Amino acid sequence: MAAISSTKAQPAEKKKPFKKTKLKEVTGYDLFYQLIYMSAIAAAGIERRKIFQMASELPRKTAAYFRRIHLLSQRLGYDYSESCKIVGEKVSSEVMKSLLLRMADALSAGQPEASFLSEEADIQTLAYEKEYERDLESLKKWTDGYASLIIASALIIIVNLISVLIYPIESTMVGTLVLVGVLTAAGGAWILSRSAPAEKRALFAEGKDGPKLQRLARTLTTFGGAAAVIICIPLAMFVIDLGYALILAGLCMLPAGITSLMAGREAARKDTEIGSFLRSLGTYATSTGTTIGESLDRLDLSSFPTINPDLKRLRARMRASIDPTLCWKKFSEETGSRLIMETTVIFNDAIGLGGAADTVGLFAAQYAALTNTLRAKRLVVSSTFTSLTIVMHGVLAVMMIVILEIIRNFSQIIDESMAAASEALDATTMPLPTFGSPDISFLEPVAIGMVIALAFINAYAVAVTDGEHLIKSTLYLSALLILSGVAMVFVPPAVANMVAV
Repeated sequence: MAAISSTKAQPAEKKKPFKKTKLKEVTGYDLFYQLIYMSAIAAAGIERRKIFQMASELPRKTAAYFRRIHLLSQRLGYDYSESCKIVGEKVSSEVMKSLLLRMADALSAGQPEASFLSEEADIQTLAYEKEYERDLESLKKWTDGYASLIIASALIIIVNLISVLIYPIESTMVGTLVLVGVLTAAGGAWILSRSAPAEKRALFAEGKDGPKLQRLARTLTTFGGAAAVIICIPLAMFVIDLGYALILAGLCMLPAGITSLMAGREAARKDTEIGSFLRSLGTYATSTGTTIGESLDRLDLSSFPTINPDLKRLRARMRASIDPTLCWKKFSEETGSRLIMETTVIFNDAIGLGGAADTVGLFAAQYAALTNTLRAKRLVVSSTFTSLTIVMHGVLAVMMIVILEIIRNFSQIIDESMAAASEALDATTMPLPTFGSPDISFLEPVAIGMVIALAFINAYAVAVTDGEHLIKSTLYLSALLILSGVAMVFVPPAVANMVAV
């Protein structure tokens, strides 16, 4: 009885580590990569324990579920099918619950892991593609709604500014409406970030391992942002007009934006070549019966011009008999692409376990090809929204400045006319028409502040819609700040000339 009692007490102690593993809601992107990886390593014919162990080590939200299953089996002695059932019944994620319960049934029925995971990977590939396309449709609707939201908020402020000429409106009311407009625009940008498909393309990693353009973009972003804050703000306060300061701030960040654009395009071109390269390498290795290192040494790399320099360095390291895992890791870091890092992990891990090179290369190529196809569809939506947002911001900035200058000039004309009329009609009792007396010293910073705030919000909205690293937002922010500065510099003189005529 004592032995039984101690046996019952032991699981209670072993469950403590499980509670520390936080199970998060998974996305289709995480599950898609997880199943592709597991099907690739399972095709190597390794034991079940090794499959779950390696699956639990992936840097994905889904790995926590397989880590819990692996711990249940290794520490408490449960069968993996039973562990899948126990974990599947307890989790709140419907996607993982369905997958784990199906996996439990398949393993208990004796279905080979490779067969089950291959079927699930095919199904999840189709499901992820449809989910991504649905997210793109939702994103497209929200981009249209965001444009309408920004225009509506700006028009409310413009009407409110015009109204101060007719009726004396409290300054607090004007400031409140401007704040509501800014918060509404920020809420729209947040919705775009939530509705957009979640993925990261370029790594922009710190250190010396990334590509030169990405490292340069990160450095320019740091120094450009610092220069825009440290130099332009004091200049705007004490030396030059705010419009010139905004133009200068945009120019400070423009090199970082252009460099990040070039770095993103370079990573995208590498992404399109990695799938074909791994498939060709795997097929060549299987056809010739050679190792991956020997096949890489013989394979013609001229068909992959963008990643050719990175492949040559990879081949040189392979010739030096360096650990393949280190070689592939260094290769992915030098390319600066998250997709390349993920596909090479699939390829190298499965090959290291004894998988057929052509089969493994096909798995990796499948993952890369679908990812690139979906990104191309997203580019259609994001490019249209980017152009629309930049033009829309320029038009709204011009309209806000025009209205502000009209109010300023009209107030001066009315004050002068009223002063002259009051002198001429001093002796009469005829009432004079009255207009509102707007507080220009309050309206000007409020209107200009809204234009600047919209520049930051619009830059963020375009960046999250585009889906690349937020460093690229410096390109959009610099363009929007320059447009705002140009409007503040050239619109007031033009309005003054029109009023004078």
